Amino acid sequence: MAIVSEKQKLRHAKYLAEGERIIKVFGVGRRYLWFSVLTYFPLAFLLIGMPKLLEALHLWHAKTYIFTDRRVIIKDGIFSIKTTSAPYDKITHITVREDFMKKLCYGIGDITIHTAAAGPQPIEIDIIKVEEPMKIKNLLEQLMTAEKHGTI
Repeated sequence: MAIVSEKQKLRHAKYLAEGERIIKVFGVGRRYLWFSVLTYFPLAFLLIGMPKLLEALHLWHAKTYIFTDRRVIIKDGIFSIKTTSAPYDKITHITVREDFMKKLCYGIGDITIHTAAAGPQPIEIDIIKVEEPMKIKNLLEQLMTAEKHGTI
């Protein structure tokens, strides 16, 4: 599957259950970050672009998406961290959104993971501003299939 560095394995080991392996770790697209920095940095001196620049930097550092051999884990935050996970067998379907301008300028898109819920409303997990969202969706579907057939 994907190559995960030792540094990534060590950094994210605390989010894993015993015997769980990381398949892929990724975050907000780099092109989005660099375009935002180059666009808003000059305006930051006028204080107009400062909020957008800080938002882009926060997204890049705060959002981490981890695919393991059992589930999807989303880590959100820097100082206060919120962790959300969804086992592959609870995912019902996946939606990919590739807005024209985001795809053209940044090469990014958004993925929504829909899960089965115990209550009346299904739970949706958003993976935002990621590069090559269709490849990520395909990898997620491969992992779901492999987990279902016990081949991971």
